[in-house]
Amino acid sequence: MSREMNRGIIGGMRGEIKRGIKAAVLLLCLCLVMGCSGQRNTAGAEDAEELLADVSDESADVSDSGSTGTEAESGADRELTEAVSTGADSSRNFDIDLTQMSSTMVYSEVFDMMTEPERYMGKTVNMNGAFNVYQDEETGKTYYACLIQDATACCAQGIEFVLDGSYQYPADYPEEGSDITVCGTFDAYEEDGYVYCQLIDARLQ
Repeated sequence: MSREMNRGIIGGMRGEIKRGIKAAVLLLCLCLVMGCSGQRNTAGAEDAEELLADVSDESADVSDSGSTGTEAESGADRELTEAVSTGADSSRNFDIDLTQMSSTMVYSEVFDMMTEPERYMGKTVNMNGAFNVYQDEETGKTYYACLIQDATACCAQGIEFVLDGSYQYPADYPEEGSDITVCGTFDAYEEDGYVYCQLIDARLQ
């Protein structure tokens, strides 16, 4: 066999071998790429599932906390509404509640009552102050009053009160000078040419 023929055969075999190697390499690369791609897809799917699970958990937590917060706020709102309603109901019992005013305002209000009693006739008044008793030696009549001092405690004004019912002094009355709260209907009467203010149908609290 000539050398030329040998070279041709050998060259053909080398070509076949090279083509086989290339094909094998290409197949191997393709497998590797497909394998990596599959792993990436699997990892991506797993990551996506974990992310969705985390988001779902966080949403549930937020929903629960939001529900709890809403319930707490609703409870606070109910308590506030009840407190306001209770305060409003108690205030409706009196047309004028001096116990809710400052000492300066109370003294000014009582001064107005004494100087312009017609403006207050028939109104329910609630007040607190020092219990005072005065007995007229000439008539033998006893007067009971609630004294209110001004902000400087140098001046005092009082409004008489007549309790609703039969009461005897001193058995049924507090100690003179003690702090009292009394409520009643504002009224005025004239005696010896003077007009005096008083709370009738009164009750001590």
